[in-house]
Amino acid sequence: MWLVAHDRCWTADRLARKGLPHHDHCLLCDQEEETINHLLLQSVFSRQVWFSILQGLGLQALAPQLEDKSLDDWWEKVSGMVDGPVKKGLNSIIILVAWSLWIHRNHCVFEGSQPSLNGVLSCFREELRLWSCAGARGVSHILAQLPVG
Repeated sequence: MWLVAHDRCWTADRLARKGLPHHDHCLLCDQEEETINHLLLQSVFSRQVWFSILQGLGLQALAPQLEDKSLDDWWEKVSGMVDGPVKKGLNSIIILVAWSLWIHRNHCVFEGSQPSLNGVLSCFREELRLWSCAGARGVSHILAQLPVG
């Protein structure tokens, strides 16, 4: 997340600044230039991912809105809206969603995959399961709050 916060990820805008080959538009939405904030927070595709995941956890009110322009600013805002174990879990969820979006974007760039909501959600669920098994208490707390079924 340090790389995200310091705009050091190799997205299209950074590649362009370095004079390197890059795609003209975000591969996930094909609507705007790819920046790290667009990719992880602002694109239509990313907002759909965030809403789907947060809705599944009963936290849909925290989903990014159109006015949210920076992942860091949005993260700080929603982190301040919860506390205790939910806050720890939310922080882990935000990291995992950002990681899942990045991995999915890289599949699109390097393997020619098509953007797939199910692909991102599948990656996220597997990472969430692994983090929970590894003892991430905040994640385990959020998962324990989910209805059985």
